[in-house]
Amino acid sequence: MGGETQKEAKLRRGIWIEGDTMYVVGEEFIEKVAGALASITRLRIIGLAYKGEMGIEDLAQQLNLSKANISTHVKRLEDASLVRAMYVPGQRGVKKIAKPTAKQIVIVLSALADEVEERMKESVVPPEEEEEESEITSD
Repeated sequence: MGGETQKEAKLRRGIWIEGDTMYVVGEEFIEKVAGALASITRLRIIGLAYKGEMGIEDLAQQLNLSKANISTHVKRLEDASLVRAMYVPGQRGVKKIAKPTAKQIVIVLSALADEVEERMKESVVPPEEEEEESEITSD
């Protein structure tokens, strides 16, 4: 991790990129990245983006989806810092290109040990998981 010690990495929460590697530390950041990756369409967008510069229209054609649908998926990937948008001149104005930000992702799970007790004091079970648990127990 560059010049950081393991202890410093535990204290630093967030999403950052060093070279070709993305580091993710902290439960809400892990959730954001994992959620963005939890879609076959978004994984395909990333895969196609590695093959070459593809705009929203190109991706929509390749994946047989609407431009609006692709734009929504690309925005989710941008929000998780998995791609960044580049704008280049196109035939009819500006073309938005999704560029991958890293070749690999390191999720630092050991840092969760430091924050889990604090998070549990705030809320024993996140609200969205309370619903899932009640569905499981009612079956």
